[in-house]
Amino acid sequence: MHTGTVVSYAEDQGHPRAEVALPNRDHVLLTLDRDRLSITRLARQEHLAEVLFQADANVASRICAGLYSLEPGPKPTPLRILVAAVVQFGSAEDIRNAFREVVAALR
Repeated sequence: MHTGTVVSYAEDQGHPRAEVALPNRDHVLLTLDRDRLSITRLARQEHLAEVLFQADANVASRICAGLYSLEPGPKPTPLRILVAAVVQFGSAEDIRNAFREVVAALR
């Protein structure tokens, strides 16, 4: 199984963000701020940019807590946890569906 590739990653200036290239050639951008997590498919010739998933800080923290496994080592940041999950998906549509299911399960 192929995984995605982290194209860029930055946690500077209080605005964590990462771009991930997925196996099907979709590129997604994860952004975190005080109020929100957003996962956006970036525009290409075949399609416009599209928000795949957004969640408030409470839901985002619950998602990160659910993805985080208690392994020895330094405590990862929320962006690292989310990127580690996202690179495992094959397409932007897979990400949209999985995060929708997670939110439905949290309710």
